[in-house]
Amino acid sequence: MSSEWANLTDLILSEIACCISVYDDFVNFGAVCKAWQRVYSMKKPPLSPRCPWLLLAEEKEQKNHTRVFFNVFDNKFYNFKLPELAGRKCIGTSFGWLLSVGIDFQMNLFHPLSKHQLSLPLHPYVWERYRNFELFPLDYGDIFLYKCVLSRNPWNSITHEYDRDCIIMVIYTNFKTLAFTRPGYKAWIDIKCDSQCFYDITLYKGKFYAVNNHGNVFVCHIDGDMAFTECITFCKEPEDYIQKYLVESSGDLLLVSRIREGPLEADEFMNDDFEDDIEDVNIHEDESEEEQEQDQEQVREVGQEIIYEIPYMTTGFKILKLESSSKVKSKNEYDWVNVDNLGDQALFVGDTSMSLSASSFNGCKANCIYFTDDNVDCYLNCLNGGGYDMGVFSMENGTMKQHYKGKSLSSFAPPVWYI
Repeated sequence: MSSEWANLTDLILSEIACCISVYDDFVNFGAVCKAWQRVYSMKKPPLSPRCPWLLLAEEKEQKNHTRVFFNVFDNKFYNFKLPELAGRKCIGTSFGWLLSVGIDFQMNLFHPLSKHQLSLPLHPYVWERYRNFELFPLDYGDIFLYKCVLSRNPWNSITHEYDRDCIIMVIYTNFKTLAFTRPGYKAWIDIKCDSQCFYDITLYKGKFYAVNNHGNVFVCHIDGDMAFTECITFCKEPEDYIQKYLVESSGDLLLVSRIREGPLEADEFMNDDFEDDIEDVNIHEDESEEEQEQDQEQVREVGQEIIYEIPYMTTGFKILKLESSSKVKSKNEYDWVNVDNLGDQALFVGDTSMSLSASSFNGCKANCIYFTDDNVDCYLNCLNGGGYDMGVFSMENGTMKQHYKGKSLSSFAPPVWYI
């Protein structure tokens, strides 16, 4: 290497480092020479990886609080010492940030690669529960936090301060309602809406959009500290389309419906008669002893609950595209159009959602949907928690393959996308 490059001042090298947009290039920056490595060690801006990584579940006997990230495209593992995430539930967001929350419901935005951390306010919904912590200890089943979406990177690389214009929006509480806050705010602001049970939120053309369990899509209007939603389209679908996602892809807004099958999907809330129903279904006079043993392995009783070894699995997806059909009284009316082919795009859905061009990444499969196990309400009825239901679905032929072939299970923090 030319000595001129090696002799650049730290100030100039810092300016070069500020121009880097993805973490992978920043690692290469630090590998140039000792001088560049010195600046790399001192200055770690909050950057995101070039492609989605999978943050694997925290292992029970994890040493030194090491967390493992997995690149599903090249099958490489990345180990980081992250005591900040020990025993905390993690939810993927964007720009390389995670939302982490503990059983005391204290929430932080945390950037694993730079160690930046932003504390978020406690919500009044859990305050009564939290202040009686000694009498009624919280557990991970009390953490009703489902999604988190950022309007922009909360860290301003120019001012080196947190950006108060960043909006942090979540789906939370057991009613799955919407709320938002900003860096520096002391409270969450609930978003007024006639609907509940939201499944997903996404940022599309500068605005937040949300979809509920019926497939109805709402746009969120935020003006300062005031916010409300407006339903822009209704979408009635068969009941077997369980989970729904909103994904921006090539300038379009897609509604992705995920089809799951399994005993927990048949009766997600498990009433008192459900155990008897299971017994009646599994006992047949003509059933072989081997088949009965297999059934018993899939269903176990723990106390008063039924625990499933294979509780559910994804069997397919359906995709609709939102299109403007007409304009009535200065408002657009929308229709949904079926999408059978994603072309060069690959979708990522789960705790967070995104779309990218497959041809831009070696190993990425076009016209496919990569998914993680985000069936949060069913984790406690799974033998080892969530993390079973992950894979890659081909839109072309309907086949399903694994993107991570190992086991990574957790009752509170199974693998999530790190984007």
